[in-house]
Amino acid sequence: MKLSIKYFIFVLLLFLEGNLLFAQNAAFFGSNENDIAYSITQYENRFYIAGTTCATDKSPTNFYVLELNENGSLKNKFIFGNTHRDIGKDILVNSSGIFVLGKTWDGGFPNNDMVLNKLDFKGRWQWEEYYGGHHNDLGHKFIFTKDGGFAMAGFNRSIDDFGDAYLVKADKDGKMIWENHFGDRYVDHAFDVVETDAGNFIVVGTKGGFFNPTSTDFLNHDADIYIIKTNANGEKLWEKTYGGQAHDWAKEIIKAPGGGYYVCGSTQSVGAGSFDFFLMKIDADGNELWFKTYGGKDFDYGESVRVSKDNNLYILGSSASYSDNFKTDFLLLKLDLDGERIWEKQFGGTGSDYAAAMVCTPDSGCAFTGWTDSGEIGKKDIVFYKVSKDGLPKVISNIQPINDSIEQIKIYPNPVKNKFSVIIDSKISSNFQLKLYNAQGALVYTSTVEPNILTEHQPQFRAGLYLFIIQHNGKTVYNGKLVFQ
Repeated sequence: MKLSIKYFIFVLLLFLEGNLLFAQNAAFFGSNENDIAYSITQYENRFYIAGTTCATDKSPTNFYVLELNENGSLKNKFIFGNTHRDIGKDILVNSSGIFVLGKTWDGGFPNNDMVLNKLDFKGRWQWEEYYGGHHNDLGHKFIFTKDGGFAMAGFNRSIDDFGDAYLVKADKDGKMIWENHFGDRYVDHAFDVVETDAGNFIVVGTKGGFFNPTSTDFLNHDADIYIIKTNANGEKLWEKTYGGQAHDWAKEIIKAPGGGYYVCGSTQSVGAGSFDFFLMKIDADGNELWFKTYGGKDFDYGESVRVSKDNNLYILGSSASYSDNFKTDFLLLKLDLDGERIWEKQFGGTGSDYAAAMVCTPDSGCAFTGWTDSGEIGKKDIVFYKVSKDGLPKVISNIQPINDSIEQIKIYPNPVKNKFSVIIDSKISSNFQLKLYNAQGALVYTSTVEPNILTEHQPQFRAGLYLFIIQHNGKTVYNGKLVFQ
């Protein structure tokens, strides 16, 4: 029996050595082909990511929804769609189910349509509703509205040959109540929408068109940040443009603590490089209060802005300015409410990494998603990070919690120099057992770990690879490797 246990541990160590990458600071999801994340939301201690996946290099893309546990492990994945190309651009979740906005070729009107899908929490498709016309239409972002319905921002070519910013209001079942178009004679996009306290809507986007970090769609020499305010019926109250003599666009808008709004995006008109992140604060009437840029000498694309639990700001985007191989990385900045930098951090692998969206977490940190071509699974993988309020990546588990009573187990740092720490976030009040085995399968260290208390461990080991196992009442709930230097 002892020989069998040692053999099992030896084989498991070899497997872990070859398969655990990125020091457990990121989680990767997808197929053997191209998988792209566009949005993330959080609901009842679960993260939900929306994007696209495809089974083979010749198959069309499908809607792709990932449900993650709080520790980053995969709980469920849902793949759905029609015969041709489907793209999931945004996701919302409430007690009635999961909602995915995007575009589809099949159903509705000819060509691509904006489409809203509803799933239940088992991933079973409930309904879909189409919006747009007989040309190319796309949904970018949507929100729950105060009356229980939806407001959706996107792109529509039903009226203008090149396309307009598009705003749709629908009821709780996705049935359209009204729609409106905004823009000039070039390509115009509505990327995000927010509902005001009075029930009006503010839409942000661009006059000039840009919605993919790997391609551009400019038909004029000067794309501007575009902001429109409408009343509750979608009728325009005012519209304003911002920016300089080059290309500028807004990607997100959020309410600012104390009044006004924060708008983030990218600018080529001012800043240090080719493109830079920008953060702008406006008042309720759209008057610019301040405008600040962030980035380096190369291109930096701002994608998302959020207010943290400790009343600071996070901005997320893609950056080539700080890369040592001329490829993009994830760039995350923490700012105070006046836009002054607290810290900035880069994340990513050896390939190109593109940021999509983020959410703030209850511990004043954040979680974000995007995609990378240097992951673990396919040509492009969806990637997920959790970051502390100090900018440190959190250890992410690829093992599901054994039950809802164990939310997260963290063991760090890895590699270990002198000592390592263990914390088990759990509703269980009784203790856990930590066991370490060497490469020969011999038990070399045991310790008791109390739940919800950080414990430090300093075993005197030779440098090498060790297997750890955490048990509760004799049942293994987590295992992995530790490298001692």
